[in-house]
Amino acid sequence: MSDSPIAQLLEAVDRLDAEAVSGQMSPEGSFQTVDGRRASGREQVRALLSDFLGALRSTKHVITAEWHFDDAWIAEVTASYELQDYLQVNDVPRVFVLRMASDGIGDLRAYGAHERPLSDHRTGEEGMWVGTRWIPPL
Repeated sequence: MSDSPIAQLLEAVDRLDAEAVSGQMSPEGSFQTVDGRRASGREQVRALLSDFLGALRSTKHVITAEWHFDDAWIAEVTASYELQDYLQVNDVPRVFVLRMASDGIGDLRAYGAHERPLSDHRTGEEGMWVGTRWIPPL
């Protein structure tokens, strides 16, 4: 196991183990997901992670570059996910920024680079996909 707290965290995420991930957090630690959801405190982090990991069948993270200075760690990561409905999302770029506290991870932020452009927003006129079914607009 690497001595990097990001590597240790991602190993627990790849096991889909929300308990192990939240156990690495400081009791007052904070977490921000790629999609902007936030949690503060170990219990809220556990709940947020349980929700996120519950949608997955599997996940894999590969650290491609990592930096460490004082109590801060930054990693570039390639992430792959298989959702419960078997949809696969592979090799999406991620960046994790982590700050350690004396009693665990004090702050963790995840950033992604596969989001849609701001100008690309749904109007509701195009229908939507629910799992593998297309639902036409009303």
